[in-house]
Amino acid sequence: MEKLQGILFDKDGTILSFNEVWGTWCERVVRQLAPDNTELQRRLSQAVGFNLDTQSFKSGGAVVSASADETNAIWAEMVDLSAAQIEQIGLSAVDNLPLAPVTDLNNVFTELKSAGLTLGVATNDYEAVAHQHLEALSVSRYFDFVCGFDSGFGSKPAPGMIEAFIDHMQCPSNHIAMVGDSTHDLHAGSAAGAGLLVAVLTGPASAEDLANDAHLVLPDISALPDALQQRGLI
Repeated sequence: MEKLQGILFDKDGTILSFNEVWGTWCERVVRQLAPDNTELQRRLSQAVGFNLDTQSFKSGGAVVSASADETNAIWAEMVDLSAAQIEQIGLSAVDNLPLAPVTDLNNVFTELKSAGLTLGVATNDYEAVAHQHLEALSVSRYFDFVCGFDSGFGSKPAPGMIEAFIDHMQCPSNHIAMVGDSTHDLHAGSAAGAGLLVAVLTGPASAEDLANDAHLVLPDISALPDALQQRGLI
């Protein structure tokens, strides 16, 4: 395997703890979509893979894997609001979310940048929200490339985001790693020809869910620098 020149990270469930951030968001949205109707709130939650009672997500559910506009479209079929109106509710619910990093991000990203790697983020969230979260976590300075489903490259599992990062890097695709917590991340990386597909277990998916599609499965991204060094990839 070739030495890496760049690493592209998913955001939610990879850099941020998924349940703590998006459980809060999902609960806020469904309570606004169905005020005073707990049964409809539960149905809205279940439709996108969220259990309102246990505050947990189903692996492969819409909030976990789909783009934000796909999630909005699901809800628009269930309430008397347009997808555009639901989008505004969802964007307002992003404010002051309890952002919980999966590890000491500065240590991880400093080590990777010190190895000469270019870092990027590709998320099925909005690009503006991705920038907002990276700024709030004080890690935006580490990233030379950030894109969301609305950046013009499509959404995962299609390869467009990864291909855009490769174009940004101006290097062969097999010199790029894709790191994520879902099969959507891994399938997108594979379709784009990424040389290394890394799964992390900080999202809803289990090791069993991810192992068949990944070259490497790690507990979280803190293990990534050592894993790459041991394999001679940096």
